[in-house]
Amino acid sequence: MDVKEIVQKIPRPKLRGDRVLWICVMLFAMISVLAVFSSSTFIANRHDMPKTAIFFSQLKFVALGFFTLFICYLVPMRLYRRAAFSIFLITLAGLLAAMIFGEEINGAKRSFSIAGFTVQPLEFAKIGLIMYLAKAMELWKDSLNTFKDFALKLLLPIGVTCLFVLPNSASTVLLFGLLSFLLMFFMGVKPKFLLITLGAAVAAVALLLLIYNVAYAGKTHAPGENVGTVEKFFNRIGTAQSRILNFAGGHDDEDAASEALSKEELEKIKDAKRQSENAKIAISQGGLVGKGPGKSTQRYSLSMAFSDFIFAFIVEEYGLLGGGFVILLYIIVLFRCIRMTRKCSTTFSEALILGLAWLIALQAMLHIFVNVGLLPVTGHTLPLISHGGTAYLVLSGAMGMILSVSRHLEKKEEQEKQLETENEVALETHEETH
Repeated sequence: MDVKEIVQKIPRPKLRGDRVLWICVMLFAMISVLAVFSSSTFIANRHDMPKTAIFFSQLKFVALGFFTLFICYLVPMRLYRRAAFSIFLITLAGLLAAMIFGEEINGAKRSFSIAGFTVQPLEFAKIGLIMYLAKAMELWKDSLNTFKDFALKLLLPIGVTCLFVLPNSASTVLLFGLLSFLLMFFMGVKPKFLLITLGAAVAAVALLLLIYNVAYAGKTHAPGENVGTVEKFFNRIGTAQSRILNFAGGHDDEDAASEALSKEELEKIKDAKRQSENAKIAISQGGLVGKGPGKSTQRYSLSMAFSDFIFAFIVEEYGLLGGGFVILLYIIVLFRCIRMTRKCSTTFSEALILGLAWLIALQAMLHIFVNVGLLPVTGHTLPLISHGGTAYLVLSGAMGMILSVSRHLEKKEEQEKQLETENEVALETHEETH
């Protein structure tokens, strides 16, 4: 037996799951590496480092992303179902740990370090909340007959998560709210309950803004003066209000509405406004086909071109056709996942796929809306494309979970076809013998 025959007899692992989604994952990875490398000029010049260092850094994150995706792909669905509530509680503990032990940057504590690695619990909380809602709706969907049951079993965990997140990222609370609302709507929660929830959320936001403007707006502090936790919380509300008003053109950064903000926060708002203008310039200069790879000019002034504004950079270099292709990839992922839910036999797998798909699509939509100037700067990265970190790995894991469900469904279909074939053969054999 020669070497060729031996190689042919080696069993080859079959990569199961939706092939279109696998292709989308590969395309996202290729776009990410090319776009991050080309758009990192500003950050490379600022830190006096070669662009190749950022290139290899992104390659590392892409490799880790594929590893995370593959691990999540191999985990069977029954384990996700069993661990859903536990994972949710762990993510809540992570959010609490960040609030207590996290490093404060611009008045927010979004991350902490473990063994030299920076962890952002906000990103893990996205998956944790989806898993909780998927498991909760599987257990209690048919028993949510009163608003009290709905509030205790679904709204309370969502509210607690948002409460932990709000002091550090109002835009993430918006993402959580939209995601939860869409998931509950498509999973058949009573529209009356959702309308009541929407009204209560609007009232709560109005109340928080009222308290801030009455009790905290305009209050100044001496350098080094300790600020209480509650006041820090409402100052973050003020930061969000100032960003929205600045975006709407309601006042300038220096006016009285922003007096309560620290110098660092004001500088951050000004920088975000400058970057937003640069992003608009990048998009307008891109035209239909773009300037071509490596020919961007805004990358020299757009400091976050490799993360928060990478879509604008893609349009500048690859034009509206390139930007449209990226949008098309997200639409394909969303609709392939929606199509997949029709084959699901359990509420958990259906809700999990739907929640993860909407997470990727909504975050992409928020990122793109910020880049084209339809929303104020939120800091959301472009899923599976922006420069790596916790967000990149978590969303890679989300795609792995989706493909895990797809693998299970494909395997189930093959077993059903095999059983059907065996039954037909048995029937034919029975007819021949009689």
